[in-house]
Amino acid sequence: MIAVAERWVALTKPEETEEHRQALAAVKAAEKALERLAEDRKAGIYDGAMGRFYPRLVAEAEADLVAAENKASEFGGAVNLTFFDDLDMLQAAWDAADDAMRRDLIRLAIDKVTVTRGVRGKPFVGEERCVITWATPAER
Repeated sequence: MIAVAERWVALTKPEETEEHRQALAAVKAAEKALERLAEDRKAGIYDGAMGRFYPRLVAEAEADLVAAENKASEFGGAVNLTFFDDLDMLQAAWDAADDAMRRDLIRLAIDKVTVTRGVRGKPFVGEERCVITWATPAER
């Protein structure tokens, strides 16, 4: 249900989801910049005259990291599962949905459906030939 709820948020609020991805990418970039500064210092790049620039560069990189982390924290929070916990509400939404919306809802719960080749002349037995790979929550 968690995977379905995460995908529901991505489906209904794609701009927020994209902004969250961008904020997380900014955090990773800021962390990488700090790491690069530390590696450069260890390699001796900031020895001598260049050493006077190092404290300012570290302060700027740390400020960028804090700003990126603050932006990313705006998007966290709990995913609302109420819609999926109330079976009456879910059934009403399903009944009211058109075919396109129903396809989108099914895509939320299923990652992949694999149908294996059947034996000629034998009847179709879905349980034997169809494998459904259900959605799993995104790794954090």
